[in-house]
Amino acid sequence: REYRMPQIKAFSLALAAAALIAPAASAQLAGYEIVAQETAVDATVSKQLIVNCPKDKRVTGGGWAALDETDAILEGQATTSQPAYDGTHWMVNAKNQSSFSPKWKLKVWAICAKAD
Repeated sequence: REYRMPQIKAFSLALAAAALIAPAASAQLAGYEIVAQETAVDATVSKQLIVNCPKDKRVTGGGWAALDETDAILEGQATTSQPAYDGTHWMVNAKNQSSFSPKWKLKVWAICAKAD
C-alpha cells in the first residue's frame, strides 16, 4: 500500500525534523552524518537515485525531494524510498507530477551513523 503525502509538506516536515533531531542525534549517534546527492535537471518523468553512506557507517533513515532548477519544491511521488538490505545506502525512485515544471531533479538524503 502506498501513502502519498503532498511533496511540499513531506519536504518541510523532513527539514524540520532534521533541524530538531540533528543536534540530539549527533550527541547520541557516533558519526552521525547526512549525505545528500541530486540528479541532473531534465524532463525525465521518473528518476532513481542511490545515496551511499561512508564505508564505516550505516543508513538510519533517508528522505527525498522533487525540485526545479532553482531548488523550488515540485509535486512528486516516490514509488520507492527505502534502505538497502545491508544498510549501506538509501534508494529512491520518484516521478515528477508537477504541472508547473517538466524539468526537475531528484534530491536524496541518507542519514548515516557509525556501524558497530
